[in-house]
Parts: sequence; C-alpha cells; structure tokens
Amino acid sequence: MLCALFCVTLSSAQVTDGAKIHRHPRLLLQSGQERTLLRDVKKDSTWSDVHKGILSVANTYVQKISKPVEYIVTGRRLLSVSREALRRVIYLGYAYRTTKDCAYLNRARKELAAIASFKDWHPSHFLDVAEMTLAAAIGYDWFYTNLKHDELEALYQAIIEKGLLPSVSNMDAWYITTDNNWGQVVHAGMVYGAIAIWERQPELAVQIVNRAIKYIRRPMEVYGPDGAYPEGCGYWDYGTTYNVLLLDALNQVFGSDFGLTRAKGFMQTGAYITHMCSPSLQWFAYSDNGNIANAMTSPYWFYRQTGDESILFNQKRILHRKETPSLLTDRLGPCAVIWGHHIRLDHPKQPDALSWYGRGRTPVYVCRSSWDYDAAFLGMKGGSPSTNHSHMDQGEFIYESHGIMWAADLGTENYNNLEQVGMDIWNMKQDSQRWTIYRYGNRQHNTLTFNDHKQLVDGAVRFTDVVNSFPGCATADLTPVYKEDVKKALRRCSLLEDGSLTVEDFVETLPGSSTKLTWTMVTPAIVSQSDNNSLLLTRQGKSVTLRVEGLSKLTWDIRPATPPHDFENPNQDYTVIHFNTQLPASAAVSFKVTLSECQ
Repeated sequence: MLCALFCVTLSSAQVTDGAKIHRHPRLLLQSGQERTLLRDVKKDSTWSDVHKGILSVANTYVQKISKPVEYIVTGRRLLSVSREALRRVIYLGYAYRTTKDCAYLNRARKELAAIASFKDWHPSHFLDVAEMTLAAAIGYDWFYTNLKHDELEALYQAIIEKGLLPSVSNMDAWYITTDNNWGQVVHAGMVYGAIAIWERQPELAVQIVNRAIKYIRRPMEVYGPDGAYPEGCGYWDYGTTYNVLLLDALNQVFGSDFGLTRAKGFMQTGAYITHMCSPSLQWFAYSDNGNIANAMTSPYWFYRQTGDESILFNQKRILHRKETPSLLTDRLGPCAVIWGHHIRLDHPKQPDALSWYGRGRTPVYVCRSSWDYDAAFLGMKGGSPSTNHSHMDQGEFIYESHGIMWAADLGTENYNNLEQVGMDIWNMKQDSQRWTIYRYGNRQHNTLTFNDHKQLVDGAVRFTDVVNSFPGCATADLTPVYKEDVKKALRRCSLLEDGSLTVEDFVETLPGSSTKLTWTMVTPAIVSQSDNNSLLLTRQGKSVTLRVEGLSKLTWDIRPATPPHDFENPNQDYTVIHFNTQLPASAAVSFKVTLSECQ
C-alpha cells in the first residue's frame, strides 16, 4: 500500500487542505489489512474466540433482529440509539470485511439508511451526534465501494448536515473547549466524519481536524502528571477510548499525532486503569462509575504504542471470565482485535509494582498484596466533589481480600431515572439537589461526616504522604472538605503485611461546642455486633473483624443501604455501617479502625 501523501505543518500542528489521503477504507482498518488480521487471529486461541464471537453478534443482527435502529429519544438523550447504531455498523462491517459475506453488507445498508433518514442526530445532547457521526463515518468509509450511489449520497449528506455542520455552527460550544470526556467523544466523532468525506469537503474537513488537534489537548492534559483520570474508571473507558480513536485516525491518515501523545501522563494511563482493578476484577468505583470491571479496547492500543504488556494483564482475565459480560458487549469491541491482533494473549505479563499512586485533579492510591485472585487490596481517593461526575467521596477507602470486597462503593445512579423526576443532578453547587441523592453524599461513602453536614464542594483533598510499595499506606488531608466543622482532619490507610487494613483518623476540633463525628463503611457482608467496639462481617463462608480503637464512647448505626426515594437504586444486599461519637471542643482526637481476617 502506498503511504499517504500529506501536507502537515508540524510547527503549527495543523493539516492543510492540500492533504492527499488513503483511498477508502482508511479508518481503523485500512484497505488490505484484513489479511494480516485474519492470519494473526488464527495463531491465538483467545483472538480466535473473540473473532468468532464478533461474527456471532453480527449473525444476530442478520438473522434475529428484523428492524434497523429507530429514532427514539429516552429522556433527554438519543444516545442509546446512537450507540446501538455504532455497535451494529462496526460489528457488521468487521464481519463483512473479514468474510465478504454479503448478508452482513445488506444488513449494514439498512442500518446506514435508517440513521441517514433520521430528522437529526439530536444536537441538544451533543454526545448523541458525536457517536452517531462516528457510526455513519465508519459505515461510509468501510462500505464506500459497496453502497449504491443514492445510499452513499444520503449518508454523505447526513454526515455533513446532521453531524459536522451542527458542530461548527457554534465553534465555542462548551463541549468543544471542555477538558472532560465530552471533548474527547465529540472531537473523535467529528474527526471521523471529516476524514470519511474528506475529498468532497476538504475545507470543512480541515477546519474540523485542526479544531480537534487544538482542543483535544485540554482533556489529554488532565491525565497528568501520572495518568490518573479525574472522572474514574468507567469514564476513563469512555473518554480514553474516543481519545485513542482520534489519535489512531490522525496517525493512520496523516502519519502524525501532532505531538498530542506528549501530553504529560497520557501515555502512562494504562497503568492507572490496570491498578484500579481489584484482584476479583472489580473497579475502584468512585464517582459516577460501576463496580464490575469490563473488557476494554483501548488497552490494546496503548500496548501497541508503549510495548508495556502488563497493561493487558487484567484484560486477559476479563476476557475469560464466564459469569459476566465479555468484550462482545462493547459497541467498539472489534477495535480490540483491530488494535491487538498481533499480540499473543496466552501468558500476559503481570505488573511488577504492587502499588500505584496517581496525582492530579483526583489523586488516588492503591496497594495489593499480590496479583493473585485472593490478594488483599486497598484503594483510597482524594479530589473534590466539584470535579466532573464526582461524588462526595473524598477520603474514601475500599478494601478487598480473598475475593470479597468488604468495604465497597455503591457506584453510580441511573441518570435518566433521576432526570425524569426533575432532579438537578448536573448542578455541582453546594446546595444542589445532586447531593441529596443517596449514592452521591458522603454519608453513604467510606469516609467521615461532621455534624451531619455535607462535604464542601469547593474543597480538594490531597495526599500528604505515600508509601508506594507493599506493605503500603497513604495519608490524605481531608481538612478542605470539612473546614467549616473541624480545624483539621487527616486520614491514613495502611495495607499491612498480613493483608489487614487499618484506617487511622486524626481530628482537631474547633472551639466552642462539641462536634458530632460519623464514621461510615458500606459493605455487602452480613454484619453482627461482637462487642461495643467490634463487628463481625461474614460473606461467602469468610469473616473479618472490624474493630475500633481509641474511642471510649461510640454508638453504632447499622442499617440496609436503602435510599429514601423509589426512583433510586434499592442497593439490595448492601449494608451501611455508621458509628457516631461526640468529640469535645478544642480537642485533638486520634482513633483507628482495623479490618482483619478472623483466625
């Protein structure tokens, strides 16, 4: 294949409308690359299974689902339709390109015709437009030589009128200049649309690509300095995957990433998502994120770029997990094969480090006793409630041992359920309704509460000391989110040699009157009280003891994690452990909670 000829001004990091690029298909899987992919897939049993699974998904669309996607807005979003369209196009496209079976082509034509005929792609919620544009762009590019003229023309017009032009009608829209996941998704979708129709609208395409090169730097900078993503694991998957899609397109089409991967921390972020996964394959689910670790596509891209095989350690384990969904539930699942088919997955390399510390907007610390399934695991986070998608979970810890998450985070809520009853969940101000949601407040996270007050949204918790090893520990200054109630609040979490956890809190109270302290831990275990200072936690035939030291008077409050509203998740099988105590005025108080395996 001839290399792309292009005009790039590296000093200004821009492309020009003189660029001459590959013929179609040019995005993700370029013309002729199917042969290498299929050769590699045959050499590895895991990839062979994934490949067969992708074809099985495509067969479902051909044989069992009669209708193409329909324009159905759910709440304030068309997003589920955009995502399903993307899933259908890329699975059918992969199947057709690797088998040449026209059944996949004919079904893809129906899907593409359907989305081209939509009245719009729902620009009031621009993620909907971005993901639909990506679907249309991949379809236009991958099926370019297979679609009839009128089909191709309808899809071209839709990409222009429903995707690209709405994005340039307001060039300063917040989602264009933002530094969160919206910027990553929007710019990726628009760049794919621009590259797909490059020959017919080169000036518009250049404008959109250069805009992305300029503004994608903002969300890429938030990974600094170590790779920690401020919005947590699920949003790492979302934002980072689209960011990687964009970088992949720039490299394949223009032969350059325009210096974008030099953003501090970005190319190190594979370590972040690897260490955020517990031994039992659960995420450290802080902020608006789920608990169960999912198969991802972007780690294969990072491995291809960095050569760090340990990035794939958990992904291989997830691919072989039988009891939970696999890579085939990911709408971009075929990208894992496209980016990773040359990688042998039989014996992934385990990471050398047993702990990891990421600074940045949302600092996090994790430590484990080993990379085995039954290892002990500690996670601790800082940051601010004001960060995008954050909860009032600053100072939170989680703890797992022998495959059981004893101290857990309940995770995110269903946005649509909350929005449908009028909850103002995207307002991050101190008095916002967001903080009345059960899963979002500090009283339902493994942290502290003083005088029954909420954490302060303008505060930011930072780590003051970290032992980055096993045994390991981290100390965080919680004062900024509690400064109206206490003079100082420090928390130190330690994972000990025997796998036990200690959580030590130091509080200096204000003068005047006593301060009510509430200590919280959420658990899926069955909880029973041993004595005034101890609890027994039991789950799946294993037990740990929770013991409080340093407080002479405390009151337990142990109850199901049941929210006050029926539109919230019922949190079945979870219990919230509180203990309360009164701290005297102008006092310095230290106490420790230990979780240890029963002998």
